[in-house]
Amino acid sequence: MSVEIVPTRNELDAAWGAMHPAHCKNCRAGFLVPSHAGAPVCPNCLAARLEPLPALQADAPPELVIPFGVSDATLDANLERWLRAIPFKPASLSAKALRANLARIFLPLYLADARAFGTWQAQMGFDYLVASSEERFDGNGWVTQRLNETRVRWEPRAGELARKYENTPAPALEQHARWMLALGASNWREPPFDTSRAISFASEALNNAIVRVPDVAPNAAWQFAREQIERRAARECETASNAQHHEQFVLRAAYGEPHWTLLLLPTYVSSYIGDDGKWIPVRVNGQSGFVSGVKRASLKRAQRWAIVIGIIAFAAFMLTVLLGMAGALNDAFVFPALLVLVVTFFLCLAAPAPLIITWQFNRQNADDVRTTDAKRMSG
Repeated sequence: MSVEIVPTRNELDAAWGAMHPAHCKNCRAGFLVPSHAGAPVCPNCLAARLEPLPALQADAPPELVIPFGVSDATLDANLERWLRAIPFKPASLSAKALRANLARIFLPLYLADARAFGTWQAQMGFDYLVASSEERFDGNGWVTQRLNETRVRWEPRAGELARKYENTPAPALEQHARWMLALGASNWREPPFDTSRAISFASEALNNAIVRVPDVAPNAAWQFAREQIERRAARECETASNAQHHEQFVLRAAYGEPHWTLLLLPTYVSSYIGDDGKWIPVRVNGQSGFVSGVKRASLKRAQRWAIVIGIIAFAAFMLTVLLGMAGALNDAFVFPALLVLVVTFFLCLAAPAPLIITWQFNRQNADDVRTTDAKRMSG
């Protein structure tokens, strides 16, 4: 009979350092928070403050952690670049304000090691060149142009597989896909981090950062890890077959008991306030410096600009009227009156421009974010 050894509270405290468990009542996310941090705003939903808990269901320390590796200069440059395209920024949206609100968060990720034994079959594709020619008229006469076209020859292949797959990433959070996309993943299944730079966990590596606690158990993450292993196996079988493509890959395999490793990923979270008074998150990959977030222009600020331009246009119109009246008495005022009238006309056209620009930017940015995320989710 096997007996599970559960760490005592003192052992966990010694492993984590001065951290205490907390959770968010709004999104139910669990965290480990530095003891001196008080009650910070939830970095997951930004809608409530974290409240202390007596204990967490799973607070055993991880085995590995990727340190924060972005320099201050790179972080500032990336934030400035991300802000550059936003017109009529909200008052709270600036590189300085984002830096002031920056919080350091570690996100959990499982790495699975498992042995696979079984058979596979697939259609393997082999590239080959087909030479052809094309006749075209160059203005002086007909010339023959040689063309090389790449085609794919499909052939069935099958074989046996017996090997160990290590460090297969699997989600430790229910919102894993959303976080990976926000941190720069081109495909949410592949975390945008260089896991080879991970170091053994020690409480000093946290450096007062908040730690997000897993809300997915390893057993629940196994299906995802298994699918990732099958994708890796398909690519390896393609390489072993000297093929360039594959499709209809089927793996019938048995798997040994997986070994799980918990890895912490470095993340920065900042935010700014939108016109509706809600905090809008801005997330930064703590290793690469990739910045993402919903870009919102301020309609209120655009309205103020529109009002200012409108007032200037009205003042220019009144000046046009006065110059016109003076022109009735003295021809010298006619030309200035016409010139100011032209300026008034263009000011009237420009007055609604801030509102139009802001509306188009917010709509286009929201559509682009949804389209991009949908493509990366389906990839």
